[in-house]
Amino acid sequence: MIALNLNVSDPAMLVDRSTAAELLAAIRSLDTWNETALKVANRLISVWSARAIASASDREGISERQRLIHYALKRANSMATLPDEFRYRWQEASDMLEARRLNLAHANPETQLSRLHVDTILRLLFNAANHEMSQSELANRLDVKLTSGRITQLIGPLEGHGLLSKRKRGRDNLLQLTEIGRKIAEQEDRKNGTTDNHYPERAASYLRDFRKSA
Repeated sequence: MIALNLNVSDPAMLVDRSTAAELLAAIRSLDTWNETALKVANRLISVWSARAIASASDREGISERQRLIHYALKRANSMATLPDEFRYRWQEASDMLEARRLNLAHANPETQLSRLHVDTILRLLFNAANHEMSQSELANRLDVKLTSGRITQLIGPLEGHGLLSKRKRGRDNLLQLTEIGRKIAEQEDRKNGTTDNHYPERAASYLRDFRKSA
């Protein structure tokens, strides 16, 4: 594993060109921290942690970043020279990653499938380009008119239980189905929007089969 060069002027250039394993190798090679290396490592840890936390189901990414931070704080030869400012920042990032890991571990999409409007939301997103749609457009395309607050109440649990992801786009939110969400929505889309009173039971059964094959 080739260690990263942490003495670069612009850490942003490394965000999408390097990996957590490469940063870990770089930290292992350090005896002491310097200002430039701290700036680079902090930028990478902050951005990568935020992305993993925002992801709908990036369990592997979360674990990888937790291992990186744990090594930097607890095992690295350079840990004695790590300023408290960065120690607190990275510990906070680790705590947030752990909270997200626990949230994903207890996610249960089956609990959402019988909620009112969920089947319609999944089908609308499935039929959208790239399986994504702005939250405002979704609200306009629902069969019933709901307040923005009610839409947010519907979307939040679907995101929390791994059926869709949400990210900011201007003043709006862009919603996109996750892999599990796409599989369930695809199954329902085959019904061509016909009324199906057995939707929750069939979707839950499909979800169990999906987990067994994953």
